[in-house]
Amino acid sequence: MSDNVSRKPLLLLAWLTATACSIHVFESLIMRLLPVPFIRIGLSNVIVMYLILEKKPGEALIVNVAKSVVGGVVTFTLLTPATLLSLGGGFAAILAMWIACQARLGFSPFGVSVCGAVAHNLAQLALIKLFVLPAADVFVLTPILLLLGLLSGILTAWIFLLVRAKFAQLEMKKDELER
Repeated sequence: MSDNVSRKPLLLLAWLTATACSIHVFESLIMRLLPVPFIRIGLSNVIVMYLILEKKPGEALIVNVAKSVVGGVVTFTLLTPATLLSLGGGFAAILAMWIACQARLGFSPFGVSVCGAVAHNLAQLALIKLFVLPAADVFVLTPILLLLGLLSGILTAWIFLLVRAKFAQLEMKKDELER
């Protein structure tokens, strides 16, 4: 029994990581069909946000690295700037969401998610300027990426709240069945 209990957190992390990787890859492949292929909604960040709100930033980092590396391998972009941008943006988002939660300013999941999405976009702009296109004026995209961060942050939080409510219902049904 105790061996099963000790495996539970690891199994949950494995499931969350696999889910985030799957969403990340699926979204990457779908978004390539759009006229602006570098735009992502960031739906896999629902998993990262869940871990941050559950006060598990270390696990959020593990999921971020795994989804960026697996996504790079599956989409053949591992050794391209896309993986660097994914990792860097993800680290910035995790840090921003963790700070938003730790600041105890009363951020709702919407506020935490928007902080993460905006930090992700700004970090990617900075990384592009530093490593990819140093001569280009990439910061002219800042207003657009701030707006996209706001919209994707709201969407991610909304999906997070829907999934959390569904899991709460399933947990209640499970408890009823165990009685």
